[in-house]
Amino acid sequence: MFKMEIDKLKKVFFITAAGFFSMQEGMDFMAEYQSRTSMFDPKEYTLIVDGREVKASAQDVAEQLKNMILLYMSVPFKKRIIIQQQSAVVAGQTKRLARDIPEFDTIIFAETVEEAYSKL
Repeated sequence: MFKMEIDKLKKVFFITAAGFFSMQEGMDFMAEYQSRTSMFDPKEYTLIVDGREVKASAQDVAEQLKNMILLYMSVPFKKRIIIQQQSAVVAGQTKRLARDIPEFDTIIFAETVEEAYSKL
């Protein structure tokens, strides 16, 4: 399950993701992400991804997660903030997948939605 919102007032592109992602959901996510990011100038917006409730994924789906992170990095947002996952397994999986992604170290991590908004 995922939800994407564009807050034009605060200039935030907010993504919520939860549960297990199937291959189809991953493809749907990527298509919607590309569609939504074409609706505004990303250089003026902060991306906030709340993936606290994402569950650990099978290896093929995990590769798609890596592609999602690459998508986050390919769009020139003003800032990128990720709210850390609650599951240590998922957080570890994300960090393993992301270690080869250029500029992953520029992502800001937050514990809560409120903390993410305080870092705008």
